[in-house]
Amino acid sequence: MGLIVLIAIVGAPAVAARTSVPTALTTGDVAVRTDATTTRLEGIDVSHWQSTINWPKVAAAGKRFAIIKATDGLVTSTGALYVDPLYATNHANAKAAGIWTGAYHFARPDATANDAVLEARHFASRVNLGAGDIIPALDLEVSGSLSIAALQAWVTAWLNEVTAQTGVRPMIYTSPAFWKKYMGDSSALATAGYKTLWIAHWNVTSPTIPASNWGGHGWTFWQYSNCGTVSGISGCVDLDRFNGADLTPVAYSSFKLTASVPSGSVKQGRSSGAIVSILRTNFSSDVALDVTGLPSGTTVTYDANPVSDSSAALTVTTPADPTATPTGTYPLTITGVAAGITRTTKLNLVVADGIPPTLVAPFTRLISGTLGTSTVPVSVTWSASDPSGVVACALQRSINGGTWTGVALPSATARAVTQSLPLGKGIQQRARATDSKANTSAWSAGSIVHTALTQQYGTTVTYTGTWRSVSTSSASGGSLKYATAAGASATYTFIGSSVAWVAARGPSRGSAKIYVDGVYVRTVNLSSSTGHSRAIAFVGNWATNGTHTLRIVVVGTAGHPRVDIDAFVRLSLS
Repeated sequence: MGLIVLIAIVGAPAVAARTSVPTALTTGDVAVRTDATTTRLEGIDVSHWQSTINWPKVAAAGKRFAIIKATDGLVTSTGALYVDPLYATNHANAKAAGIWTGAYHFARPDATANDAVLEARHFASRVNLGAGDIIPALDLEVSGSLSIAALQAWVTAWLNEVTAQTGVRPMIYTSPAFWKKYMGDSSALATAGYKTLWIAHWNVTSPTIPASNWGGHGWTFWQYSNCGTVSGISGCVDLDRFNGADLTPVAYSSFKLTASVPSGSVKQGRSSGAIVSILRTNFSSDVALDVTGLPSGTTVTYDANPVSDSSAALTVTTPADPTATPTGTYPLTITGVAAGITRTTKLNLVVADGIPPTLVAPFTRLISGTLGTSTVPVSVTWSASDPSGVVACALQRSINGGTWTGVALPSATARAVTQSLPLGKGIQQRARATDSKANTSAWSAGSIVHTALTQQYGTTVTYTGTWRSVSTSSASGGSLKYATAAGASATYTFIGSSVAWVAARGPSRGSAKIYVDGVYVRTVNLSSSTGHSRAIAFVGNWATNGTHTLRIVVVGTAGHPRVDIDAFVRLSLS
């Protein structure tokens, strides 16, 4: 059996771009058309420097997008990196006004180890990307006195880390002069997949594009003024233009993975459900899934490439052998790859005790007591063990192949019980056990036990010396034999796994020596202050069937020499 993981695909609808109104090229508040075929959308970029913004007025002024400062590489007096105090407010209010939003980080490169990654993680932890957002941006305006190669490495590290954190490749904000002087006019990043350029080039009719026309991709956003006037904003504000009529191609488009095991754990050798959800935002590509960190001894099968708006099943198979997959917590990493984006989520797979108790099947043997008129007393024993402890046992029996019926036990965890079995029948017993982790074993059945009664006059019983017969209603079958002379003997030959000698006890009874298969075992004293008919005076038990002889030799005890042979009982296994 295995861990079945259902992959739930959760989609978020793309936000439709607003229809723009074509006009002549201006720096005003509406979308512009630069020629007969190209429509460009107008927008702004803002920070806390713009103070409180009336976003409905900005929307009414025709601004279709706003790129909002979220963070800065500046270290504050508290030692933390800077967060723009108005980012969350601007982001929420711009969205509420129907304006597409973006977020940018003002880079402060320096040569400190891991600086780019720390700034990237700071930014990714603060931005709130979702439907209606465009891809995030790196604002690159200062070099931090780094060499061209060092700055290239810093920018690459920042971009790669934000991609890893957000699941989307950011855009780059720069000016033509800065890129040429401090980044060596490199087109490597554009070629590597960072295709979206936000170019800052003011007071020109068209921007100059560095890096060989940004690797052939051209500009996507153009900051064409650093001091425009927009309704709803006091003072100067940066004006931007999008190179197209539909922002959907630059919308934040990604997915995230989440995972959980509702049941909390999976038992060894069993099946349990888990949920892995693919949370999509403007994302419809197939997601290729993989799982790593599986415990030893397990195998995994799954639909490795679920499509959008569908689900896939992932099954982790844990063997029942506890040594192959021990109990414990195993951290799994579930990875999804699509459209050049890699997303991961962690899942703690808790492998719990799923192994039921180990049982040794019930074994039935004769015991001392009293032979009934149609039954014989036996003991039925079995063993059950488990590392977590056995908390309950159950026993059933079937007579002559009939229905299994329950047998009452002296306690919940008992592994032995005495019973009276009917004579002349075939009886089978089966047991099972439950451990403290609610694992219950299968029924474990012992051999069929046949009970047989042989009276003292049976052909398999032979006598030496003087034996007398006597009739008595208290004896098995209404009669018995007895001897008083020392050395008189009775020998019973049988095939079976258990044997019992049935005799009478009383004040006049004496002792007898017991030999089994020719070997002296012990001396049995039948003397008793009170009479006891059909007493089981001696029992012998073996693990398997065999041919055996039971020889009873009269001792001839002074004053009470009598020894009775009433009957013999045997058990045989099949």
